[in-house]
Amino acid sequence: MISRAEALERARAWASTDRSGPPPEIGLYEFDLGYVAWVAQPTPDPTTGPPAATGAPRIVVDGETGDVTTWPSLPAPEIATRYTGQQATAGRFPPDVRYVLEQAGWFPGRDVTAAVEQWRERYADDLAAMEYTPAAQAALTEFGGLVLPQFGRRSGTLGGGFTSYIYPISAGVVTFRAEGFMEEYDNPVFPLGTNDDGPSELLIDRQERVFMSHWVDQFYIATGIDAALIQLIRGGPWPSADDRTW
Repeated sequence: MISRAEALERARAWASTDRSGPPPEIGLYEFDLGYVAWVAQPTPDPTTGPPAATGAPRIVVDGETGDVTTWPSLPAPEIATRYTGQQATAGRFPPDVRYVLEQAGWFPGRDVTAAVEQWRERYADDLAAMEYTPAAQAALTEFGGLVLPQFGRRSGTLGGGFTSYIYPISAGVVTFRAEGFMEEYDNPVFPLGTNDDGPSELLIDRQERVFMSHWVDQFYIATGIDAALIQLIRGGPWPSADDRTW
């Protein structure tokens, strides 16, 4: 276990990097999994504005390993909460997919219920024929609004494939392929988002199965939102929904 003194030592070493003079004073916030640390600043004079270090990064020193990770300038309790959630879901996504999700704005415990509800209310007429299932609610609550680039299947470069957009997005809602899918397969679905390939619609059903409704064919992506996001970010090919592998 890393003691408070050891955490301070690591924080001072981090804060002294590329800095001349004596080690700066360190602020430290202890929580169950470690310590949040930052360079302490004097109380600002209200007549001169905020301190120069506004927006400076903070770090977490892991209480078990001593590993140091850099975090944005958020309140220490907020960083502690996010770090705890991150550690609890460390194996949820593979590193390449997790990187894309985090760059898009996802973090464990993310909840955009308010934005999703506003979107549903705005497009209530378009969504009236579709059931807002618990599977759809859970997926949109956590991942709604994310723009997820895809790794190119040939180049392996992020952004080299087709980007997915999880609702709500500013472009509104597209439902005509969802309605056709329900009629063709007698399987109720709810719009999950869109994809640049085609473009096409992303759909999720009651059993958490995710489909892509493309003008060429209907494709089965994966069962479960986590597995589906991995597939969408890494890219296909995917089986036709006609194969009934789902």
